[in-house]
Amino acid sequence: MPDKSYIYAVSTIIGTSIGAGIFSLPFVASKSGFFSFVILIFILGLIMLVLSLMYAEITLRTRNKGRLVGYCGKYLGKNGKKFATVITLFALYANMLAYIIIGGKFLDALFSNYFGGSEFIYSIAIAIFISVCIYINLKLISIIELLMVSFLAVTISGVIFRGIAFVDIGNLLTFDVSQSFFPFGAILFSVGALSAVPMLEHIMKNEQKRIQSAIILGSIITAIIYILFVAVILGITGSHTSDEALLGLNLSIGNGIVTMGLIFGIFAIATSFLMIGINLKEVFWYDYHLSKKKSWALTCFVPIAIFVLGLRDFITVVSIAGSITGGFAGILIIISFYKAKKMGDLNPAFKINVPIMLSVFMVLILLLGILYQFVYRG
Repeated sequence: MPDKSYIYAVSTIIGTSIGAGIFSLPFVASKSGFFSFVILIFILGLIMLVLSLMYAEITLRTRNKGRLVGYCGKYLGKNGKKFATVITLFALYANMLAYIIIGGKFLDALFSNYFGGSEFIYSIAIAIFISVCIYINLKLISIIELLMVSFLAVTISGVIFRGIAFVDIGNLLTFDVSQSFFPFGAILFSVGALSAVPMLEHIMKNEQKRIQSAIILGSIITAIIYILFVAVILGITGSHTSDEALLGLNLSIGNGIVTMGLIFGIFAIATSFLMIGINLKEVFWYDYHLSKKKSWALTCFVPIAIFVLGLRDFITVVSIAGSITGGFAGILIIISFYKAKKMGDLNPAFKINVPIMLSVFMVLILLLGILYQFVYRG
């Protein structure tokens, strides 16, 4: 039977992966077709799995622990560190913007019938509330965040099991070859668990050889959950799938399970939003030596300003964020991986052999996704 540290490591991978991105997947799958989505999530899931294993080896080879920015600074020099910093900031801001958008959608669905208002108002409300929490540095006990993620997992499971009876197989047989690549960014946004990888070394400090197994198992479970969730939602709502997945289910399976999903979805979004916001504030505070107030202002006002200025489409945000940040971060990890093989300080608990041709293939796929997103948005 797996010990607690192994279970916690697997749960960390799953919990980091499953966030706001899961709600975008049914909609993007409705555009490409279910089987195109499955093929793409298999390819990108496999790429992200290899990247996670590469990243894990990088952390195990490096004496001074850190995150992607620090590792890029060590193995790629100042320019690599600067580029990694830009990508990291872009990723954090994009995540916060996604939470503002979908948080407003969920709050509007829950409360607009009672209090009126609009998605815009509710999005601003959740942004202001979390900004206040970030200002006072409200750090949640880790058990609270774990409970929120667990409740969300239970809700998703409820949607899957209750919705199976309403699935129309015909909705899963559609196919649009011109939109086959449409889900790329949203999938990459959703399957990424790279930020969890450095934590595994601490979680499994006495069993570091099993980090590899934990990453593989966590990645497989995450992919299975995504495919089942998308199959049920898309199978029920078909071409009428809403961009946040849940609201289109009301007429089909009743709004009890959907309401529960919205409630726990909001809590899960709020806790993740808060965690990212505090981390970003501390980056400005500790790494860039800005005052607490300036750090807070840069953290909170930028995503709110972007939202107010008009970038409010949830699918667009997760697609751009997934393609650009996921793509460039993956490429940085691949280059750092081979550098760490030669320049690393320590002998790692495990080593993976990634052929150069496989790495070249992954880089090409990631670059293709970035290019597609720029062309598509253009």
